Amino acid sequence: MKIGLVCKYFLSSKGGLERDTMMLAEELAKRDHEVHVFCYRGEHRAGVTVHPVPMIPFASPAKNISFAIMASHRCSTVKLDVVQSMERIWSQDIYRTSDSINPIQMETKYPNRIIRSLKAAGPRRQALSLLDRRIFHKGGAKLILAISNLVKEQIMTHYRVPEEKIVVIYNSVDTTRFNPFLADSFKGEMRKELAIKPGEKVILFMGNNYKLKGLPLLLEALTRIKDRSFVLVVAGTDLTDPYRHFANQHHIGGQVRFIGHYEYPERLYAAADIFLFPSHGDTFGNVCLEAMACGVPVIVSRTAGASEIIDHGLNGYVLRTGESEELAARIKESTNPENHAIMSGEAARKAAEFTIDRHMDQLFALYERIRELKDRERQ
Repeated sequence: MKIGLVCKYFLSSKGGLERDTMMLAEELAKRDHEVHVFCYRGEHRAGVTVHPVPMIPFASPAKNISFAIMASHRCSTVKLDVVQSMERIWSQDIYRTSDSINPIQMETKYPNRIIRSLKAAGPRRQALSLLDRRIFHKGGAKLILAISNLVKEQIMTHYRVPEEKIVVIYNSVDTTRFNPFLADSFKGEMRKELAIKPGEKVILFMGNNYKLKGLPLLLEALTRIKDRSFVLVVAGTDLTDPYRHFANQHHIGGQVRFIGHYEYPERLYAAADIFLFPSHGDTFGNVCLEAMACGVPVIVSRTAGASEIIDHGLNGYVLRTGESEELAARIKESTNPENHAIMSGEAARKAAEFTIDRHMDQLFALYERIRELKDRERQ
């Protein structure tokens, strides 16, 4: 098949969305498909043809609208069987919901209704709303690929999209990179690098938007645990001063390590006893699947799509209330030596189900649906 993928940045130095797109392009090329990537900036990959897409690089509304229109135009100049976009563009066969729909973003970021209404009237939100309506209401996409049932329900609730038009395919995990055997080989080295003392228990938090990902809740929970053997390792890029101040003010500063961006997350999982993802809203959360694949139990909020792959109490915990008391209790339960040994094994077993081959099989079934829809349209 001739397959087009759309992503603003096809760069290995970028985040989860970009890495997902690169992995997908490489997997498609390995299976002898003709792969075309349409992006503003990209890098070479074997078997992949990269098409540059012009975009106004400043002012968010202009950037989003210009890329949406120009990417659609560029795709139309190549005869493709399927166009799958990871971004909001004007016309695509499959729109993959890489981030939350606009109404959910607004509710999460601006809980106050008055502020939310004012922000919704701004040019950036108007541009995103226009593109969402185009995709979900105006035929901008033939099918929607949701990466969790959470996202599927949100789209159906806010945009009244028919259920049969939305397909849920969970993300996959590279178990050659993320697995308990490799993690064990890194464990001693990484705990030494992070200055973890014998007997200390490592809580790992990873994300680039600390507030959205739930770091304030995690710090508050840590103040409720009187056991000083817990060490919180915070990885990711964001302002740290407010969180350092809170930690010092509540006498847990010595238990919190801010390490910034870390290029090899598999090494961090190796040092961790548990992984925390108390996000206020996330379409999925690949980091949860990666941590589980390394044999690290996960505690996740129910407002993250990754909560759907957690068997509560078996390979991790799903937070029911979002209160710091509950989180503190779950941290202690999951690091109990007897519980931890069982949960670690179960986490790795669960993650092993989400293979790249399984993901690709599900994706090809979706591509075949697109071909059938196009055939019917031509008749």
